[in-house]
Amino acid sequence: MLLVFAAFSVFSVQAEEIPTGPNLSQLLSPIKTMTASFTQTLTDAEGTVLQISSGEMSIAQLNQIRWIINRPMPQQFITDGKLVWLFDPDLEQVIIQAYEPNLAATPAGLFSGDPEAIDRAFSVVYDHSISRLDSFVLTPKNTQELYQSLRFDFSEQQPRSLEFIDSLNQTTRIELSDVVLNPALADNLFTFEIPDAVDVINHVD
Repeated sequence: MLLVFAAFSVFSVQAEEIPTGPNLSQLLSPIKTMTASFTQTLTDAEGTVLQISSGEMSIAQLNQIRWIINRPMPQQFITDGKLVWLFDPDLEQVIIQAYEPNLAATPAGLFSGDPEAIDRAFSVVYDHSISRLDSFVLTPKNTQELYQSLRFDFSEQQPRSLEFIDSLNQTTRIELSDVVLNPALADNLFTFEIPDAVDVINHVD
C-alpha cells in the first residue's frame, strides 16, 4: 500500500473539462509545500472496512514526499524525487528503488511534479454534489491502470481528502487534518538515513 502514496503533483486542467466551479489547477498550483496528518481507510466492494491506518505526511516540489504510517503497523515511504526508501521497522528492512512518477498508478502523487501530467493521465470532472465541498473526479485515460477513478475533495480552498477505487472495487479514502500549506521544510526531510543493523534491499545499484 505504501506505493500508493508516492509523490504529490501540481498540475494544469483543461477548462473545458470542468463545466462549473473552481479550476483544479487554481486550487493546487499555489501549493509548493504541505504538511498534514492523515487517516487512511480501506474498504472492500461491499463497504466492509479492511484496514485503518494513520500517520503524518510532508510534501514539496518536485516529487518530494515523506509519508509516515504510525498505526497500526509503522512504515515509512520517503522520496527525494529520484530515490525511494521503503522502511519497515518491524521487519528491520529498508528497500531502495528508483522513483517513477506514474500519477495513474500512484494517485497521491497528484500534489507535486509535472504541471502537465494530469492532462496526459486523466479526464477531470468537477462535482459539487456534496455541500460545502469542491470535488474533482479523475478518471485514468489508460483503462489498464490499477485505479478506476480518483476523487479530490477541497474545503475553503484546502485539500481535505483523496479517495480512489482500485481494479478490485476496493476503496481507499485518505482524510487529511491539521493541514499546513507552504511551510518551510528542510531538504533532508526527504532523504532517509539508514539505521544500523537493518537489512538493505537495493534495487538501484
